[in-house]
This record gives sequence, structure tokens and C-alpha cells, in this order.
Amino acid sequence: MKKAKRSVPVIPDNLETASFLESLDDQYISNCKITQETIDYGTEEALHVDRVIFENVNFLEAVWPRSEFVDVLFVNCDLSNADFSRSVFHRTEFHNSKLVGTNFAEAGIRHTLFKDCVLNYATFGFSLCNTARFETSSLRYADFYEAELKGTEFHKCDMNDVNFVETSLNGVDLSSNSFENIQVTTEKLAGCQVSTEQALAFARQMGLVIKEA
Repeated sequence: MKKAKRSVPVIPDNLETASFLESLDDQYISNCKITQETIDYGTEEALHVDRVIFENVNFLEAVWPRSEFVDVLFVNCDLSNADFSRSVFHRTEFHNSKLVGTNFAEAGIRHTLFKDCVLNYATFGFSLCNTARFETSSLRYADFYEAELKGTEFHKCDMNDVNFVETSLNGVDLSSNSFENIQVTTEKLAGCQVSTEQALAFARQMGLVIKEA
């Protein structure tokens, strides 16, 4: 089956630069560029972010659950320990950004790219990753417990100690990624694409004793 092509953010050219609070209107932010700013803002209400570029922005442990991000670009941002649980990301890209411990639990992540990012200890448990891509990023100790990885790609990432327990890896290609150990549910490995070296590591993890012929 042919994989769906990931859509890219649709963002107007020449967005007006503004501060976060200036742009915030009744929990909506749209059509602007926010740059060189530290954002210290938490809310119990969902935010709606549409056609926005965040560049060189430091988010101080943002608590933004159940929010919606459509056509959004994060460049050189620090979103460590942010709470985006149960949020929706559609046509969103993260470039060269720090997302250590960021919470994406139960999120809907569609047509979204993480490139050159640090996602160590990030949580994607029970999330739906549909046509998402993780590229040249660090995912050490990231948690994908019982996530759905529909059309999701991992390319040249550091995936040591990632947790895929109870997550189907059918159709997922791990062969270009590096890891010494990874947590999986054996019954959900069928259809996963791995390198020869990775296959041997999985075999040892399952308790097989490999003997040279």
C-alpha cells in the first residue's frame, strides 16, 4: 500500500511580527510571527493556533492541554516539559527544537514533522501519529506506549530505550535508526522493518541464543 504523502504547513508569506500576548485574542492566535521571546503562560482553556511561526522562543513549561495547532512552525524553540496532552497538531513542523519531557499523551499528531530535535523523555502514550515523521532527532527514553503509528516514519534518529510496549510496529521502518535497547511487545513486532543487526538484537531480547554456524 502506498504511503500517504505528508502535507506541509500552509503559512502566508510576510507574516507580521508580534508578541505572544499582543497576538492572543480570546484563546486564538493566528497569522503572525513570534520571535525572540520567553513565553510564560498556562491556561486551562484550549488554545487555537493557526498559521503562526514561533522562532527562537522559550516556552517556560507551557501548560496548553487540549489545544489545536494548524499550519504552525516551531524553529529553534525550547518546549521542554510543555503539556500538550490531548492536543491536535495538523501540518505542524518542529525544527532544531528542544522538547525534553514534553507531554504529547493522547494527542492527535497528523502531517507533522520533527527534524533535528531533542525529544528525550517525551511522552506520546495513547497518541495517534498519522503521517508524522521523526528525522535526525534524539528520542532517547521517549514513551510511545499504546500509541498508533499510522504512516509514521523514523529516519536516522537516536532511539535508545524508546518504549513501544503495546504499540503495533507493523509497517514501521526502524532500519536507519540507532539503538542498543528498545522496549517492544513481541506480538506487535510483525511487519516492522529492521536491519540485520537490529533483528539480532531483538532476537536476543526475546531470549534466543544465537549460535554461529
